[in-house]
Amino acid sequence: MKEFLKRHLPVSVIRGLRFLYHFRTSYLIYTQPRRYKKIIKQLRGKERVKVAFFALHSSVWKYDTLYKLMCEHPRFEPVIVVCPVVNYGRENMLEEMDKCCNMFKAKGYPVVRTYDAVTDSYLDVKKEINPDIVFYTNPYQGLIDDRYFVTKFLDRLTCYVSYNYGNSCLYDTFHNLPMHNLVWRLYAETEEHKRYAQLYARNKGINVKVTGYPGIDVFLDGNYHFQDIWKIKNPAVKRIIWAPHHTFQEGAVCYSCFLQYYQFMLDMTVKYQHQIQIAFKPHPLLKVKLDNYWGKGKADKYYQQWEMLPNGMFVEGDYVDLFLSSDAMIHDCGSFIIEYLHVLKPVMRMDNDIDPATEFNELAQQALEVYYHAKTSDDIEGFILDMIDGRDPLKEKRSDFCYGKLLPAHGAMPSQNILDSLIDELTV
Repeated sequence: MKEFLKRHLPVSVIRGLRFLYHFRTSYLIYTQPRRYKKIIKQLRGKERVKVAFFALHSSVWKYDTLYKLMCEHPRFEPVIVVCPVVNYGRENMLEEMDKCCNMFKAKGYPVVRTYDAVTDSYLDVKKEINPDIVFYTNPYQGLIDDRYFVTKFLDRLTCYVSYNYGNSCLYDTFHNLPMHNLVWRLYAETEEHKRYAQLYARNKGINVKVTGYPGIDVFLDGNYHFQDIWKIKNPAVKRIIWAPHHTFQEGAVCYSCFLQYYQFMLDMTVKYQHQIQIAFKPHPLLKVKLDNYWGKGKADKYYQQWEMLPNGMFVEGDYVDLFLSSDAMIHDCGSFIIEYLHVLKPVMRMDNDIDPATEFNELAQQALEVYYHAKTSDDIEGFILDMIDGRDPLKEKRSDFCYGKLLPAHGAMPSQNILDSLIDELTV
């Protein structure tokens, strides 16, 4: 639609529409806090509060612990709602919805699907579910179907937790989108992230509460027992995750070294087949982009190669068990920079020519100081050999950073902090 308007409308009209959009957004940002105060007063009198979690991609589901805590609490009635991802076409939308629904069904969670492919119809969430609170999993307008974007739920309490542990210095993108400014509560990872919101968000971060990042809940749960999902169960065979990013083409973000190393990583898996196994854990958008760049046939064949290797595998979706059962990780992603450090395992960054100071915030730059770094394929092979031989000279430095900078105060799980905060605000 945007491209159509650009081609068929005069520049003056387009500028006028943009002005109206920004004016409306500014008006909503200014008036919404007063509206939320009225909604809260109404909810304080309710015995049961219905909470809808709007899920999009299975790989960025961070609310597992919070959902289970709400299921056990008499005040809350949680429901998982899978919404369409519409920015990469219908086929990708249906595939992502299937992945998401299947993940929740495997966990034994009831799930509501908002789109019916047979009837080509969309669920009216307000009418059929009527949630009091909506939790979002992604902030980008144009990614989720507009029927379910935050602007359509301004008569409910809305909440957002970042889908990754915030690391970017693209402060407007990660702290100042309409979602960030319009939700009732934005639960932040650290005081540093709250400071970014105060500096860069149009609402000056008035909706931000620091709770810690729910994505690390399970890493703090001493009672959690992970599933061993690796092909080879022998602990002497080292378990290495390779997680390539999708940004191999120029853009606002360009982390990916995939085209440089995609064959080399397969070669390493074969070369050291008796000493290591590698889990190929790509960003979910990598396949979509490779289908366009390589062609679907070549992309499919590449992914299948990982499954066919006796010591290799392709992993998608939830990665908690993968992280906890691994021995090390190699990646060029953004979201894993800080997140993987919580498991205290060795980790290597595939570096390109980008200066970290131009891409990452201060916390992420500090995190990268406890990383091993790869500028060449020899660096990667050296890291693999170190893992085989048990060498890890950065172990102590990495542990000090994690305990000193990342873990929430008093060891409380972030999801418990979010739940406690909600209860306090909904209590008369």
